[in-house]
Amino acid sequence: MKKKVFAGVLTAAMMAGMMAPAAVSADEMTTLSLWIPTLATYTDDAVAKVEGKINEYMGDKYGIQVDLEYVEIGNFEQAVNLAMTTDEVDVTCYFTGEGQLSTYVNNGQLLDITDYFENASEELKNTFTDVEIAASSMNGRMYGLVRKYQYGGHAVVVMNKDIVEEMKIDAASITTMDQLEEVLYQVHEKYPDIYTMVPQSTSEMTWAWAQVCDRGIGLTNYAYADWGTTELKSLFESEGFAEFCSYTNKWYNDGLIMSDALSNTMEGSSMVTAGSAFCCFHNGDVEPLDKIYPNTVESGLFAPARAESTGIGNLQYGISANSAHPEEAFTLLGAMYTDPEFATLLAYGIEGEHYVINDKGRAEYPEGMTAENEPYGGFAATATYADFLILPVKETALYDDAKATVEEWDANVEVSPAFGFFYDTSELTDFVTAYSNLESKYKDALMTGSVALDDVLPQIKSELESIGFYDVLADTQAALDEYLAN
Repeated sequence: MKKKVFAGVLTAAMMAGMMAPAAVSADEMTTLSLWIPTLATYTDDAVAKVEGKINEYMGDKYGIQVDLEYVEIGNFEQAVNLAMTTDEVDVTCYFTGEGQLSTYVNNGQLLDITDYFENASEELKNTFTDVEIAASSMNGRMYGLVRKYQYGGHAVVVMNKDIVEEMKIDAASITTMDQLEEVLYQVHEKYPDIYTMVPQSTSEMTWAWAQVCDRGIGLTNYAYADWGTTELKSLFESEGFAEFCSYTNKWYNDGLIMSDALSNTMEGSSMVTAGSAFCCFHNGDVEPLDKIYPNTVESGLFAPARAESTGIGNLQYGISANSAHPEEAFTLLGAMYTDPEFATLLAYGIEGEHYVINDKGRAEYPEGMTAENEPYGGFAATATYADFLILPVKETALYDDAKATVEEWDANVEVSPAFGFFYDTSELTDFVTAYSNLESKYKDALMTGSVALDDVLPQIKSELESIGFYDVLADTQAALDEYLAN
């Protein structure tokens, strides 16, 4: 992997607003490694150029340097999990959608930043709501800062625009699996040489989990519930999962879903854009997906905007417990949320080269540049950056004020009734690992439809029983019931 990030040094005096120390050379500055997952294409030359500009700015303002590491999102979790066992990474993105926060904390991989945060600037502290702080905390201690973004997302399908227009498909009217199924068969008959449906990312059929069920209850990797309920189940025994898999299994058997879905390494939206696939499931939010992914059209809503138990703060940035420079790393972490100039360089690249500000004060591609040929992909895909609310508004945005828009969105999102509940699994390390292995063994195969749930459910239940799943689930249910009662 090619590393490119930045490093940061900020003393307590600097944090308090005092003047920066005397200038030092780049060689004398602390260099920090920042890891970010990619949703678009970044060339080495473009990243190196942006990194150079970042280091000029960060060196002058904070006395730190940056080593920027971009990792393809499909490989990110495995790569960063390994990197955090060493001092290779200082500040990193991490996901919490399947209980990873508690796993990282229980494994001692994430630094407790509570004291740093309490002594931080009021600007940084006021950036986060109580809900957001709770989403990055365990047992009253903070371990990261959540991405400033809208909570949750609605479930949609992204379709190839050329095919939609050619076949006169009313995409916006498609809001159910039955309606989608009818269109899939029509497209498959007319275009048998392309994939009719592909996973959203690599072998993951969908990230819009709230369409399927509520997951990660109690910041665990094993407790699920059908949406809006608090009756805990295994993923495989939830009604929403069973219904979803019944459709995909039928579609897979009829050749509608790519036959090699389990070994897929591409983003579904990229294949839909290119015309090698007709559609994929997707999770939408305040930015229209057809503006992010060229040559695509969104369906209607399959599920409204929902935030599952781990959906608030499902992408966070924290400091590796093995970082040799925790104070400087917190400076870098804070700058990602409070320094618009740095955040814009990081996300959009260099003004005039990777983006421009037009006469309306909005950001857009330079003339002749698109998402397909722009070498620094952040502008096309800001979702993995820390705070898009402090970036210049894009020309394609349907709002003028990102902060006000997101706050309005958040106020209307359905939130899991189990949000805020934490179940301590620190004494269940072997169980958590065993369950993770079991779920990995079956989940993607079932969700892509390549295996029928009815065929393997008895075996899954037997394996769940053998690792003590139902006893742990009963204890978790009792703790959740007590939490809700109080």
